[in-house]
Amino acid sequence: MTIHLDLATVLLLHQCSFLVGAVCFVYMRLQSRSGEGLGALAAGYFSLALASALAGLGEQHLLSLPVWGFGSVTLGVAGYALFWIGIRRLSSGKSRPMDWWALAIPAVVAVLAFATQFHVVSYLRGSIGNGFAFASLAASAFCILRDRACERLPVRFLLAALIAVGALLALLVIAGLLVPSVAPMTPIWAFFLRIMCQFAIALFIIILVTERTEAELRCVAETDMLTGIGNRRWFMSSLPRSMIEGDALLLMDLDFFKQVNDRFGHDAGDAVLVSFAEAISRSLRPGDSFGRLGGEEFGLYLPKMTASEALATAQRLCGVARGLVVECGGERISLTVSIGVAIAVDDQRSLTDLLKLADAALYAAKDSGRDRAVLFDPSLRAAA
Repeated sequence: MTIHLDLATVLLLHQCSFLVGAVCFVYMRLQSRSGEGLGALAAGYFSLALASALAGLGEQHLLSLPVWGFGSVTLGVAGYALFWIGIRRLSSGKSRPMDWWALAIPAVVAVLAFATQFHVVSYLRGSIGNGFAFASLAASAFCILRDRACERLPVRFLLAALIAVGALLALLVIAGLLVPSVAPMTPIWAFFLRIMCQFAIALFIIILVTERTEAELRCVAETDMLTGIGNRRWFMSSLPRSMIEGDALLLMDLDFFKQVNDRFGHDAGDAVLVSFAEAISRSLRPGDSFGRLGGEEFGLYLPKMTASEALATAQRLCGVARGLVVECGGERISLTVSIGVAIAVDDQRSLTDLLKLADAALYAAKDSGRDRAVLFDPSLRAAA
């Protein structure tokens, strides 16, 4: 069965795909605080919808060829320039004033159209317009993948793939116009498939904004706002419910922290907490989990440790804290930390049990003079 596509219908669908996308971008821009670039994307989609509308009026002989040809090619190039600007800003989350220089390209195209009248020749107009669409879409797909190192959202791969497919379809349109005998499909079919691709691109741009917002909310919910490390909720959720033999749990408590607040003020206390968290974070392995449990208490999870290694690590961290001197308001503040260490063994593997053991060891460290690490042993079981 042969399916025939009517050009006027395809152009109408083309306009609708861009209008729907533009309206969605405007709505998301108004609703989201993570939508840098959505304004430019909406403007680009509106420009492309207008270019398609002019082409549709031309096909119905309601506008003269010089008018609709000029308008469709310049607005189309401007739309894809705005699309690239929007993707650059959306992908990186940054506003780059230099990006707006891309709008000089449609101005150059307009000048060339006036000078050469290429826009009245169908295959030249289509080839130039789709050539710029290919360049814009390929550059946009590259931006999405390049910025993944700074923001690892799963949707980036799908969005980049869809934009790359759009770029490929633009090449197929050019091939159908210039070398129809060897082109794998007619330009109108490639154009029709681009409509489907445009709908999908708009959808996945919205998903990217949504995933980014969710990631930001999750970060806020799981990050201690003072120190920048994980909070109690994050720390507890990062630990396995059932420990394996060799997992170590350390509970840390800054010594005499209340006296720091009382003597130097809460700003000094905050500076101490931040300095301590930064110093400990720099001393850990990649697989370790470190979080602030509340007040001056911190937790540290060390996988794959023997008891002697865990105790040695805790003693080293005591030395890190002892070497810190925090300057605040002209005052030099020294600090020490007490650490309780518990390690999972065959009959003590639940997270709840290990927390109790580490807490008992922490109390033992404080009772024996502070500024030290104590490994839980059976003599502390009554305290646990």
